[in-house]
Amino acid sequence: MDDRGGGHARCRAAPRDPDAQRRARARQRARHLPAEGVMTRALRPDAGFTLTEVLVAVMIFAMISAIALAMLTTALQARDVHTAQMATIGEVQRARALLREDVGQLVLRPFRGPDGLTDGRLFAGDAEGTDPFRPAAPDEEREILVLTRAGWANPGGIQPRSTLQRVAWLYDGTTLKRRAWAYPDVTRESEPATITVLEEAGELRLEFLVRDRWMDGLTIPAGGEGRAIGPRAVRVSYTVPGLGRIEHVLPAPDSGPAS
Repeated sequence: MDDRGGGHARCRAAPRDPDAQRRARARQRARHLPAEGVMTRALRPDAGFTLTEVLVAVMIFAMISAIALAMLTTALQARDVHTAQMATIGEVQRARALLREDVGQLVLRPFRGPDGLTDGRLFAGDAEGTDPFRPAAPDEEREILVLTRAGWANPGGIQPRSTLQRVAWLYDGTTLKRRAWAYPDVTRESEPATITVLEEAGELRLEFLVRDRWMDGLTIPAGGEGRAIGPRAVRVSYTVPGLGRIEHVLPAPDSGPAS
């Protein structure tokens, strides 16, 4: 105690411990630091994605790309199949139309061959070949239908020909062709026009309705006694890849509608 200065007691502050102050500051800093070994995004606002996040994102993107590619490939394949089938259907429809026109306008008229001699047949049809003296191999091209038809348009008589036309259908076990001459009587100078009607026609069959009976082959000779009688209808059947077996029933003149 010191009675100086008005007799009031004055206490002197105890000196501070430097070590204690350092420990206090260390504890204060520790409260604001994250746990050991832990990185927080809050302390690193400019931090990017972690490696794990990048790998997951790449994997998801790869999966989505693979699914999209598979869907695109499937769509393109379906389009190609559809296009091919539509082309095949178009060929079948053209074959039916040409056969219907030829058989539907059949004329039993004799015709001369390139040698100038009259052919001995008014009409001939057989899937194995119409030449009985020259059997054809299964994969050899042969005539399967030979006839003369009417109705070949010649507007205004522009060309020096009639409306009759000689037609032959050919088959080699796969391909069906149609050959036509400008005149019903063929000469050595005559150049026929040949077109491919069906490129893939397998197991072709021809049948002819004579009176009430279907026959596999039919030949109507020229020069017979009385009026020649043609078939009432012709049935053509074949297989087409992707479509199965196709059948056309083609009526001859005055036999009713085609099917």
